[in-house]
Amino acid sequence: MGEPPHNLALRNLSDALRQERSQRAESKEICSLHREEFKLFCQDDQELICVICRDSQKHKTHNFIPVNEAAEAQRNQLKVPLMTLKIKLGKFNKQKLNCDKMESHIKLQAQQTEKTIKEEFQKLYQFLRAEDAARTDVVRIEATLNTLTTKLMITYLTVGIFLLTHLIETIEKEMRAEDISFMLNVKSTMERSQCNLPEPETPSGALIDEAKHLGNLLFTVWIKMKNIIQYSPVTLDPNTGGSLLTISENMTRSKSDKDQPHPYNTERLSTSTVLGSHGFSSGKHYWDVEVKCYYGVGVAAKDLMNNKIWSIYTCGSAADMHERTPEGDVLIKTAILLNKIRVQLDYDKGILSFYDLRDSTLIHTIKHTFTETVFPFFSENAKILPAELSVVIKKPR
Repeated sequence: MGEPPHNLALRNLSDALRQERSQRAESKEICSLHREEFKLFCQDDQELICVICRDSQKHKTHNFIPVNEAAEAQRNQLKVPLMTLKIKLGKFNKQKLNCDKMESHIKLQAQQTEKTIKEEFQKLYQFLRAEDAARTDVVRIEATLNTLTTKLMITYLTVGIFLLTHLIETIEKEMRAEDISFMLNVKSTMERSQCNLPEPETPSGALIDEAKHLGNLLFTVWIKMKNIIQYSPVTLDPNTGGSLLTISENMTRSKSDKDQPHPYNTERLSTSTVLGSHGFSSGKHYWDVEVKCYYGVGVAAKDLMNNKIWSIYTCGSAADMHERTPEGDVLIKTAILLNKIRVQLDYDKGILSFYDLRDSTLIHTIKHTFTETVFPFFSENAKILPAELSVVIKKPR
């Protein structure tokens, strides 16, 4: 198995720095052929020469400029790659801060997940002691693995910051050197300034998958205690929850709140929106939602960059209802107050319907030909209502 790209890039940069230090130690400031001081820079051969070299057969038809002019030109050329290096260093520092925050968040997630598991299992603890221990172990293992992944990224970023800082200091020191000394090493300095360290990236899926551990937790053991179990057709994915939402421990309720100190991760949405933990790419599905004055319910694609949302929402003091689609927002009803809404998706027919649960009245329908997986979408305050269970066990023939 080959080295990871990040580690290989760090090793190559370290080797280049060591080789450059060795070459710089061996460099001389006089012409090795004539033992004369370098006075000129040959623009054709891109090398320092003495006045005797200038008159030699090799250089007599070439173009020359004084060493100080050549050094100034090379220093100017180094300004752009040096600025690029400083920008990259800033990205590394920013990403390391986010990874530090992510590491703390993973630990908090693990603690909260364990706590919720234990509280839920108290209802069944007499029967499910072994299940409790097993699921807790899974959370701890995942937290350990995810923390290890984050620590590896932090180590990479730390080493990258050290190497980039050292590289920048070395280049700046070289630029402050005497002209001849600077020009002797300018080629290697220019090469070294083209840093090949990959840009730092946020690890995808690095957070604890809380939905996997907590979503429908009790339903997975319904055979033993099905009478006290509630099943939610949709569970929220807290890793997608916006910064102005808090998600309940059982993953069925979103609540508007003050800005939450979430780390940045690629799955997280903005402000007051959250997705369900499982998406749909075929079939018929429905879920019931209890809402307050301001809400938004519907479906959305995982990537919201292109505003791929199909929903209804309310805004304004009159509780006006709007339709939201990628084509834009349209006012559909005025002064409508709802408490419970059924969202019904027929993926194959491309029909998304909304019903008033009080009397099963159809509120609105959105038609669209879906071509990608869509997820239940919620904004503001929403509570997913448990489904009524009718369990039939089919015995094998």
